[in-house]
Amino acid sequence: MKILVVLDSFYPNVDGPIEVVVSVARKFKEKGLGDMELLVPAYPEKAEAEGVTVHRCRSFPAGEYRGAVPAFDAKVKKLIAKGGYDIIHLHSPFTLGRYAMKYGRKHGVPVIFTMHTKFRDEFERRLKSRVLQNFMMNYIMKCINGCDAVTTVSQGTVDTLGEYGYKNTDKVKVIRNAASMTPDVADPQTTRKIREEINPDGCFTFAYVGRLAQTKNIPFSLQALAEAKKRGCKPFKFVLVGSGDYGKTLKRLAEEYGLKDNVVFTGKITDKKLLANYYAACDALLFPSMFDNASIVILEAAANSLPVATLKNSCSAEKIKDGESGFVWENDVNVWAENIVRLVENPQLAKSAGEGALRDVYVGWDNIAEEYYKLYREISGE
Repeated sequence: MKILVVLDSFYPNVDGPIEVVVSVARKFKEKGLGDMELLVPAYPEKAEAEGVTVHRCRSFPAGEYRGAVPAFDAKVKKLIAKGGYDIIHLHSPFTLGRYAMKYGRKHGVPVIFTMHTKFRDEFERRLKSRVLQNFMMNYIMKCINGCDAVTTVSQGTVDTLGEYGYKNTDKVKVIRNAASMTPDVADPQTTRKIREEINPDGCFTFAYVGRLAQTKNIPFSLQALAEAKKRGCKPFKFVLVGSGDYGKTLKRLAEEYGLKDNVVFTGKITDKKLLANYYAACDALLFPSMFDNASIVILEAAANSLPVATLKNSCSAEKIKDGESGFVWENDVNVWAENIVRLVENPQLAKSAGEGALRDVYVGWDNIAEEYYKLYREISGE
């Protein structure tokens, strides 16, 4: 099969949907299922994805991302009309995705949309005008409702689609994310060296990996750690791996909460092997996000036997059994502080849950690529 995958962002940006489309495209080709080609905005830095054909659309700067303008790029229309694609698969519903949906349907190519993001939360955070928020929701829902099939990356995201006004939630298929990071990536010697650098005293080490963004609810972790410290918790470290404008706020909050000596900011780490060693060097990952639908961070942590603590009723908690393959705690700072103290005093609890995470939470891309292939055949009528 020949698939055109459309995304309104690409490298050098780093986020979950980019990781998903590149990983699936590589696995699709590796398993002989067909060819996946990507259509993304053009960036000044022409970052490649090894082994994947990438088509780029004219774009303009839009904050840290790029805004595609397919209506002013004739080769995009030609690509869709003459590319010979069996399926067009959208991973975002903005200008490029909506354009591809419109012309895909015009040329009789089935269009699938995958929902990764809680769009309304993003609009409410970025747009102060309720009129603009409603306009953007109507804009993306026209794209989503215009597709032949919709998938999501978690069961909770199906419910979110229903809240947005999508009428066919009973037909939405859940195809979860996976991790390209495998359990054999981390090197014990490098892991030991990193742990000595970030934690010379050898105390219990918590981690956060990902964008330093307001939506990730990182201040909640800082509050819980500060409360645990007030309760006389044994020494601990909290290592934040990532970058973002919110980093300045987090550094200020760490000082205000009396955690200056406990918190380590490493900056963004893009080298997957090095990142695997950071996961392996820690004891538990704190991820109290209600925004994320299916964070790959949780799967990467599981690949390195690192248990994740997340919020009850969050999408991130769907595959985690509390105490067996991670930790699922109530959305309450005091509850988190109590459990943090318990983990620091009983590190074997984290070690055991980490082993369970590797066994029950981690999944690679092989099965996921085959799930998409099966869906493509169903939609295309092959």
